[in-house]
Order: sequence, then structure tokens, then C-alpha cells
Amino acid sequence: MERAIILAAGLGQRLVDGKPYPKPLQPVNGVPLIVRVLRSLEHAGVKEVAIVIGHLGDVLIEGLRKHRFDLEVRFVWNREFHKPNGTSLLKAKDFVAGPTYLLMSDHLFSPELIRRVRRYPLALDEAVLGVDFKIGACFDLPDATKVAIAGDRVREIGKELPRYQALDTGVFRITPAVIEALERAEGPDGCSLSDGIGELASKGRMRVVDVEDAAWIDVDTPDAHTEAERLLSRYGQSLCPMPAAAARRRAAAMPAE
Repeated sequence: MERAIILAAGLGQRLVDGKPYPKPLQPVNGVPLIVRVLRSLEHAGVKEVAIVIGHLGDVLIEGLRKHRFDLEVRFVWNREFHKPNGTSLLKAKDFVAGPTYLLMSDHLFSPELIRRVRRYPLALDEAVLGVDFKIGACFDLPDATKVAIAGDRVREIGKELPRYQALDTGVFRITPAVIEALERAEGPDGCSLSDGIGELASKGRMRVVDVEDAAWIDVDTPDAHTEAERLLSRYGQSLCPMPAAAARRRAAAMPAE
């Protein structure tokens, strides 16, 4: 049975500062961000999900009780939510018994993105990240996490890389190797997910897979929120871009202005 972890413990100040609910409950076209993430996992066939909660976690739990899902949802508390996101992942380390999807609660994506990551053959001591080579199509490139690649392996990852070939979509499939790397990096100030990914990359064990035309967006700011609503209006609730041939047929059938 396939599993996923969603990191949802942070403050999300750029999007929901001053609001009485956490960022994952921010509506996008009337549906909370995290509900859309869970629906995409449902459509991709994932059956078990652990959500790491922290800031306003009780409000998040109560908000999700209003929705029904065809998957098992459990909550893992991170009381140290002021620390980096690697610390959040470590709170759910027991959930990573084998290959497990790792997602961010503020990234919307098509279920096809999960399927592309799933199809990548993954060794027991590796992890894989879905990456987007369509750099020019990124809505907020300065804020995107860049990935320098050698073949199908991550060489470097970070927001400030001067040279890179792809963008991090926020959809990973990890193994216990990532947890072990984070445990080695954990200190009084916590650790970031980049610490674990960087260690695997240094050993040639952090892979990438091209998400091709699968749509995604990081909803981190009010402008990105507006863009996410536009994409949903254009592509539908599952963010599935129309195949090129179908798009041409639809355009040809539209009356001329």
C-alpha cells in the first residue's frame, strides 16, 4: 500500500499572516490547499497519508474533518515548527518504512506528476525528485528551488544556484536513507530537508525524473495564489493540461471573434 507524507507545520506568513487558520487551509477557488493535495493523492492511488502539523494544528485537524477522503489520514505533531522542514520530516520518520512520497502542503500538482515519480525505478538507498525542465514557464522563478543535474542525478539544489537545468516541483519519493541522513544532520537548531537531499546527492543517490507536461505550482504568496486559481480555471480541478491535439481541436471548434 503506497504512503505519502505531507509537511504542513510551518507558519506560512507570506500567504496567511494574521489569519485565524494555517496556510494549508487557505482556499484556492473555494477548496483548501491541503484538500487539493489530498485529492491529487487519491486520484493517483495513494492510500495512506501522514500529515505533519504544528502551527494552528488543531485548527487544521478540525478543518479537514469537514471533508471525506478515500484514504487513511493520520496526524503527526511537530511542536518545534519554528525549526526547518527537515525536523518536521523526522517527526514522521517511523512512517517511512519503504519508498514513500514526500509533499509540501502548499504545492498543487496534477496526479500525473505522482505517477511519473512512481514509475522511476528506485533503489533502497536512493530517493527521487520530480523536476521541471520548463524553466521559462515558471510563475515565480526567483522563489523557485533550482536543481543542477548530471544525467539523472542531483548535483546541487537550492534557491540561489547560478547554474541549473531544472526546477524542484516539491514532489519526492524517499526511502529510509533520507531519514538517516537527516538524523546525522539534526542539531539544536534542527535540520532542513536540503541537508538530507544534499548528502544523498553527494553520494550519487539523489535521482531526478522529468515531470514533462504535468502541471504544478508552489502557492507561497498572494500573487502565486492568484495564478493557482487561474490555472485551476483553465485546466480543471485536477490541474491536467489538455493534450496538444485535443487543444488544437478545441481551438478549431471555437467560433471566430
